[in-house]
Amino acid sequence: MKNKKKIMVAVIIMAACPFFVINLSPYAGANGSGAPSGNTGSPGDGSNCTSCHSGTASNQAGLITSTIPISGYVPGQTYTITGAITTTGKTKFGFQVSPQDVNGVLKGTMVVTNSTATQLINSGKYITHKFAGNAFPSGTATWSFDWTAPAAGTGDVTFYGGFNSSNSMSNTSGDLITLSSLTVSEDITTGISAINNNFNQLTVYPNPFTDKLYVNSSDENDKMEVSVIDINGKVLKRLNNVQNNQRLDLEDIANGYYVLSIKTADGLIIKKVTKK
Repeated sequence: MKNKKKIMVAVIIMAACPFFVINLSPYAGANGSGAPSGNTGSPGDGSNCTSCHSGTASNQAGLITSTIPISGYVPGQTYTITGAITTTGKTKFGFQVSPQDVNGVLKGTMVVTNSTATQLINSGKYITHKFAGNAFPSGTATWSFDWTAPAAGTGDVTFYGGFNSSNSMSNTSGDLITLSSLTVSEDITTGISAINNNFNQLTVYPNPFTDKLYVNSSDENDKMEVSVIDINGKVLKRLNNVQNNQRLDLEDIANGYYVLSIKTADGLIIKKVTKK
């Protein structure tokens, strides 16, 4: 009777914490059924892998990367997202990633590109590993999937991820849990209407720039309104009556990617610039 009770307790524990494998192979540690939903460490999830694994989760930047350009995602376009972690001495790994807004709502659509190693769970809100995507004898684990960007006006999206570097002991202790995130912005030039990109061959230079920028128009009499807009759509500067080849002093803005919205009597033109 005591042996039966012990077996029942073991089954219940393993079912409740499926982030590790019921497997006695040399690489046993991370569960082939994948991590349970809601363990990315995002504000919306409010939980991470330590809900089943002992220890404290650490944070590490750069574990999630993407093919999304610095200018931001274009609504409806598909990009590749990659999660990767290197932990010396570990050979069994697990992960879970979810793209969410600040309220924890799924944004965009994830697409499995390696059905042998990864799977979607909870109606596609999370992507996690399978058993065949657990073992990485080199100590570096990598998973990739596609993400189709959400509708225009969505704004920033953050990919939250939880990563388990297992000690391959088929229990919940001794594993290392690491959290990481990647925030991507929407390309603010999408959806802009009434842009005359061909008028009077207007150019902006130098690009990239450091502190000063110039706008050159083929019409020497142009009087332009120039707005400097950051990747979140915020207007940082608005300069009126800018003359041809007039110097624009932009020392007070941080390095990064910006959009110039330039209005003239002939129309509106958008130019992307980078300060370095």
